Amino acid sequence: MNKVLLTCALGISLLVAACGAPTTPTQAQVQHDARCAAGILGGAALGGVVGNRFGGGTGKTLATAAGAGVGMYAGQSACN
Repeated sequence: MNKVLLTCALGISLLVAACGAPTTPTQAQVQHDARCAAGILGGAALGGVVGNRFGGGTGKTLATAAGAGVGMYAGQSACN
């Protein structure tokens, strides 16, 4: 349970860190990139946590990896 809470807290903190009003076009691009990275990393973390809830042994490992992959894809898709 602590692992899940820590992972969720990390994902949320990455998303919050990317918030704020940009002051220059360059800063706007940096913030966009930060939001994309936060979405990808947060999606991978949350997907891995969800995938880890299924299976056992090698199946659990594969489910965790698949969940992380799907989360990364979802985070990247949300960015564009």
